[in-house]
Amino acid sequence: MNQKHIYTLAIISLSLFLTACGDPEEVQLKTEGVYIYHEGGFGSNNATIGTYNPENYEYNPDLYRGQNGGFIGDVQQNILVDGNNDRIYSVLNGSNAIDLMTLNLKSEDKIRFAQLDKPRDIAVNGNLAFISNWGPYNENFTLTNSEIFVVDLNTNELIESIPVQEYPEHLYIQNNRLIVGHSNFDGSISEISIINIDNLEIENTIEMPAGPMEIIEDQNNNVWIVCTSGSIVKLSTSLSGIANQIDHENGILGDIDYFEGSIYFFSNDEIFSLNTSDNNVSSTGINVEMETPYAFAVDPASGDFYLGDALDYASEGLVLRYSFNGELEDTFQSGIIPTQFSFNVGRK
Repeated sequence: MNQKHIYTLAIISLSLFLTACGDPEEVQLKTEGVYIYHEGGFGSNNATIGTYNPENYEYNPDLYRGQNGGFIGDVQQNILVDGNNDRIYSVLNGSNAIDLMTLNLKSEDKIRFAQLDKPRDIAVNGNLAFISNWGPYNENFTLTNSEIFVVDLNTNELIESIPVQEYPEHLYIQNNRLIVGHSNFDGSISEISIINIDNLEIENTIEMPAGPMEIIEDQNNNVWIVCTSGSIVKLSTSLSGIANQIDHENGILGDIDYFEGSIYFFSNDEIFSLNTSDNNVSSTGINVEMETPYAFAVDPASGDFYLGDALDYASEGLVLRYSFNGELEDTFQSGIIPTQFSFNVGRK
């Protein structure tokens, strides 16, 4: 299972204690901080991470740089919060590296080896990391040798390579299987691969609507995938096919999030919800005009919506925060191309 948010150890311990004691008291959560990840300009080596305090509305653009003395690298493609190992992994597509940080954004090490070429995403299972890697372009600017790299996190060394369909993107792990989305620019490649982690072999390939991107899991352990062409797909529990496909009337931003029984997504300047019990799609009534919609997330404690506007891809972008009820809470300038959010959640 992949994780986007940071939950303190105290919350996990308290939850286990209350469960063991049979105490029905619900633990009240609050978000203590929001990490905002920025791609930076292509080739400019200026990707960065800032932090936002939702209580006092203060944004600090320099947390990563203050901890580490510089920018994180070139083109921050994706991040993974691994609470089990107290780490954040930043996939640096332009730097051909993975930055390994503490939960406080202190860089400790990097995964870097010669074969790493345009990495896209990372998933972690125990002491193994799986990295989707585009590989080199040929003379026609087409990928020909994409792979999933398997890395031993004890040494950060490459131990296995799995050849896959070109353009591997988002990764997700469930039931000892690695789900790999594949999506190219014109939609001619649009599928997911299911890889058995025990033997590192591809078990199944499933055709998808065009543009499969973020992969998430609901509270009933169902896996959902958003497709930017305008569909949200639920996989079967065996991960052998599509259990349900919900087609929306417009294209969908490639980020979705789950909150209290519904999947939330952004489409055509509006936030929508998909009820995972009856598959009903409805508008939240929250309309958001952005120049270049680029990132979307839901605060797992408050239900607030966070959106990133990349503007012209060269200027510092904007972050917009809306309450769950639709009030515009804040708008502020962040870094170049805000691409992802994660939430530091603690107990009230």
